[in-house]
Amino acid sequence: MSMITRYGEQFRDPDRRYGVFQIIHGGAADPSRAEYYDERGFAGIVGNVPYARDFPYDEKEWRDTEKGMREYIRRGMHTWIYDEKGYPSGTAGGYITETHPEFIAKGLYCYDYWRVINGPSLYRADVPDSKLWKALLVPKDGGDPVDVTGCLNENNVLYIDVPKGQYYLFMMCVRRLFDGTHATESYSEPRNYISLSDKKAVEAFIGCTHENYRKCIGDEFGKGVLAMFTDEPSLISWNIRTGVFPILPWLDSYPDDFAARYGYPMEKACVAVVLGKGEDTIKRRCDFWDFIADTVADSYFGTIREWCHKYGLKSSGHMLEEERLQAHIINYGSFYRSARLFDWPGIDQLSTEKGPLMYDGSIPIARFLASFADISGEHEVFTEFSDHSVRERGEIAGLDCYYCSVNWHLAMGVNNFTSYYSWNGITADEQRSFNRYTARSGYLLRQGRRDSRAAVFYPEAAMWSSYTPSTKARGIDESPETRMIDKAFAGVSWALLHRQIDFDYIDRRFLVEAEIKDGKLVKNDRAYSAIIMPCARVLETDAMQKLIEARKAGIAVLLCDDIPQLCRESGKETPETEAIRSMVSSGEMPSSPLSAFGDLLDSSLPDECRVIRLEGGDGGYQPNLLSHCRVTDDGCRIVYIANMADDDFSGTLKVSRRYENIVTADAFTGEMSAADGEISSDHISLEITIKPGEGRFWLLEEKKGE
Repeated sequence: MSMITRYGEQFRDPDRRYGVFQIIHGGAADPSRAEYYDERGFAGIVGNVPYARDFPYDEKEWRDTEKGMREYIRRGMHTWIYDEKGYPSGTAGGYITETHPEFIAKGLYCYDYWRVINGPSLYRADVPDSKLWKALLVPKDGGDPVDVTGCLNENNVLYIDVPKGQYYLFMMCVRRLFDGTHATESYSEPRNYISLSDKKAVEAFIGCTHENYRKCIGDEFGKGVLAMFTDEPSLISWNIRTGVFPILPWLDSYPDDFAARYGYPMEKACVAVVLGKGEDTIKRRCDFWDFIADTVADSYFGTIREWCHKYGLKSSGHMLEEERLQAHIINYGSFYRSARLFDWPGIDQLSTEKGPLMYDGSIPIARFLASFADISGEHEVFTEFSDHSVRERGEIAGLDCYYCSVNWHLAMGVNNFTSYYSWNGITADEQRSFNRYTARSGYLLRQGRRDSRAAVFYPEAAMWSSYTPSTKARGIDESPETRMIDKAFAGVSWALLHRQIDFDYIDRRFLVEAEIKDGKLVKNDRAYSAIIMPCARVLETDAMQKLIEARKAGIAVLLCDDIPQLCRESGKETPETEAIRSMVSSGEMPSSPLSAFGDLLDSSLPDECRVIRLEGGDGGYQPNLLSHCRVTDDGCRIVYIANMADDDFSGTLKVSRRYENIVTADAFTGEMSAADGEISSDHISLEITIKPGEGRFWLLEEKKGE
């Protein structure tokens, strides 16, 4: 069967579900809008109830919403359920925190008195305007803190009998999280928030939202209703503007749970995180964020996913500040640990122009989240995309921006599109064509699997050990150590993208659980010939052992900016760190600074990681072209190239292995046609031209018997 016969009909007339879903907050209750979106070829909508004054007890708004969603489904469209009034998800428009004030998120405000206190002496101190949890004397010259919380009197004043020595006074107070946090700075509305660590609060949220949707339209779950969309949940224990004190996340159960898990008081970990003082500082910093990561992942994301699976829905949504590595720590403990609990993970992309989309100073979030879907086997990942950044300037995005954004997402691996686009100036016919284009592209890029042969390691233990909460806007840590990890993680990602090298992101759990077979790191349908470690200076023992084993088995291990130097469990050097240092010195594990990492990739990345090569006006380096390569079960390779430059690209596309029956696919027209290429013994060469913002497909079938 030819590739045109195999794929041509569905490419020409794809499932409309692969088009665009428009987000209409509250608008699902209006069935008359279904005709509008139907005529324009939309896949459907992401919608929810209108949140009337009597939510969740207004039975009419639930009946109206059911009627509206069923009208979309009747017309052959699909819906997603948006689980909140605005964002962030978790309070049901404030209903949960208003009726259950015990669920309102609290933070640990950390006050470090600036001068040294000398003892022995009697010292008096008032406390900040909140509930004192711990007052500690932290030795100036090292050692664990002295707990003086018991010195607090009935007037909320500390009278401290300071022992001999020099100390800093450190007070941690529990306070409602509101002033200056995401609770007050949301685009939606100022309102209290829940703690993502509080499973009871999450269950209450599910009880008044998800359960009500199930009662009215649960028979369509997994059919006409595809997914539950949760939007930007996060720990809000940081200030969006400049703050007064550093903040840590808090739940009343934290201290007992932490002590039961790690065998020492949580306040010692807090001192390590905020002040970098005390014994075993590296270990305790890692313990703290490791603990927070599990409570968030299990209580919020795990609880919602469990409910969705029980009733046949996909758990979906996007998180906050996907693009900033240190924000992953303060918002979730571990972004990776929470995000992998999405069936269909997603991103928030506010830009729609080539320049901002290709900004290489932050994590390429589309590739980051898409790799979760690739690794899990779900193969579905979405974007909440829009012309927001253009509208904020008071301008109107042209139709070319819409296509450019879709092509950027597709190249990165995103295949579901939920839209906040305004469609200003875009006609009904243009919207229909755009949806057909998106659906056709989405169909082809769902065939087979992405052929990623390199793995980029997520260095969370290094970030745990380095990140210090600050009073700066967005809790940013400007320390050289943290900034280095931030930059290295984003930098190695873009170095691969600029070279059209497909890759996935893995974490310590993936690394340790994967097998080593035939010179590759293998898990599920993923097989990596190279592991790239961006600034993973602190690493778990089992991860270091796996790296050493992988390298000895012939898997390339490339290090950027720093090498594993300390053990996460102890904060000290170990035989494993010595072994890695020796392998770096001998060149077995090549390492380079970020500034030269591209050269290291060019010289040391195995050739088999480079499925394609593009040669054109700038030689072999094409930083403004993005690629996406897939392998199907029937021996076909799908190659997709998007041009994010301002000029045409004319050059040569070389694809490894020998092929025959080359086909091009035009997502505008739905036509597939045979193409010519120069066949050699180990690759095929195609002369190609791609316009600015354009995406192009080639389908290649391997020569039989090879």
